Amino acid sequence: MTTVDEVRTAALQLSRGDQLQLIQELLRGMQDSYQQSGGAIPSTVRRTPPITDLADLAADFWPEDESADAINAFIAQERSADRMSDRSLLREADVVDCPVALPP
Repeated sequence: MTTVDEVRTAALQLSRGDQLQLIQELLRGMQDSYQQSGGAIPSTVRRTPPITDLADLAADFWPEDESADAINAFIAQERSADRMSDRSLLREADVVDCPVALPP
């Protein structure tokens, strides 16, 4: 059993309130440790501001003359073609132990 497992087992013996207090103390210690280490985010990390307006997430690349029904139909057609391709590959491989009945 590792040290982490031992600590977890011991923590499970505590009351819910004590478990919460333990979590808070662990988080506080981690926060203090992070702040002391400088907490600087590496320059390689791209800072993305939080989204504050859902309109910012709206798709602006969708063609005006194409409806959502058109893309749904296209996806259904592609999935159907993929299934048919998979079935023909199974037939070519002469899969005998296939649990799914393949139509002729």
